[in-house]
Order: sequence, then C-alpha cells, then structure tokens
Amino acid sequence: MSAAMNLPDGDLANRILGEVPFERRMPAGRFRPPVGILQGYVRSLSALFLHLAPDPSSLPGVNLKRLSDWIEGVVGDAELAARVREEVAASSCHVDGCLRVYELVAQRLAQAQGVVGSRAGSAEERTS
Repeated sequence: MSAAMNLPDGDLANRILGEVPFERRMPAGRFRPPVGILQGYVRSLSALFLHLAPDPSSLPGVNLKRLSDWIEGVVGDAELAARVREEVAASSCHVDGCLRVYELVAQRLAQAQGVVGSRAGSAEERTS
C-alpha cells in the first residue's frame, strides 16, 4: 500500500463518519457456504469496514469495481475512491482486494475520527 491519504477537512470527515440516505446504500452481501449469498447493504464507511472484516466462515460479496464509484459519488470522498481503484486494480483476487480496501477504509475512518475529535476538542477549549 502506498503513502497515507491527505487528512479530510471537517465536512468530509463528517460525511465519512455518517450514513448515506437509505436509497443510496450499496449492495453488499455475504457468501456463506453452504447457504449461499445472503443479500444486504451498507450505508456508511463504518458499515463497509465491518462488512469487509476478515471472517473465516464467510466472504464479503461486494462489487469492488463499483465500490469506488459509490465512495466518490455518494460518500463524496474522491481521494479514497481513487485509492480503492488503485488497490483493486493491483489485487490478485477478490479476497486480496477486500483486504486491501479494508485497510484503506480503516485508515480513512481513523483520519476522520481524528479530525472530528480534534474539532470537538477545540470547541470544548473555546467554551471553557
């Protein structure tokens, strides 16, 4: 994985940590043998992070090529979307792609939490 992403500004950090409207959710199922694919959706990057978390009994069923379009167009994070495209293109298989995207989303969520947390801390200092 390449260098760290730029820190998001406050508005983008809030979008990264928030949920998208119900009608703009991303289809994301789980493949669980012997049952098959259990259909579902994600409405936030936090939910995507949990969905992509490694699980020995199932496999994330998400279209990694469409995911970057959803991140850019719905969540509004063009930088993360570009990085997801790069990592998916460089992956050797679906599982590798899921792991790479999982790490990127973890990094972006941590950045956004840091930005929102620092803004909250600054607001508390001003009111004290």
